Amino acid sequence: MIIIGSILLSLPFADKAGQATNYSDALFTATSAVCVTGLSTVTTATHWSFFGQLIIMILVEIGGLGFMTFAVMLSNFAHQRMSLGARMLTGKALNLNHPSQLRIVQLIIRLSLIIQLMGAILLFIVLKPRLGIGKGIWYSIFHSVTAYCNAGFDLFGPSLEQFANNPYFLTIIMLLISAGSFGFLVWRDLLTYHIHHKLSLHTRFALTVGIIILIRVVLVK
Repeated sequence: MIIIGSILLSLPFADKAGQATNYSDALFTATSAVCVTGLSTVTTATHWSFFGQLIIMILVEIGGLGFMTFAVMLSNFAHQRMSLGARMLTGKALNLNHPSQLRIVQLIIRLSLIIQLMGAILLFIVLKPRLGIGKGIWYSIFHSVTAYCNAGFDLFGPSLEQFANNPYFLTIIMLLISAGSFGFLVWRDLLTYHIHHKLSLHTRFALTVGIIILIRVVLVK
């Protein structure tokens, strides 16, 4: 995925200036996107064209959801049943007890996409007056995805500094970051709690520490 992404980002129409991006910059950006670090050797907002930004967003989505999770999603979209070997491999990668639990993965994928869509709609309320409909929609989708996947890429240039005094916008971004940071195992436990009526140690620890950190940050502010 990194190699494919770097090749696409090095193409001339991935650059706003219509020139081929230095391959080392394209490779670094693709690696950063898949590994959801947000680091970049070029400014995302000014260097990349819509195509380049779209490639970055897709790479972020793949890296954020996880490769095997993304494979399940593509299989569902293509209406193809995964082979037993692929189901077992996915189960091992996602720490499932049985391949039949892949339906939980499908539920989490739908939930992730719904959360990102809701985030984009809520962000659009703020961005439409600033950017217009077309650009507002794209910026809303991009930042909803990157926030949920904890990627750190932005299309504003100086990160989100211009929204420092906009609690509504920052709250939506924070909620997306929190929802995405829980991870697959936590969401699995939460979605199946009505069946098992218990949470794993990992989930209890993740939720407890997350709440403690959030409260501490709020109190410090």
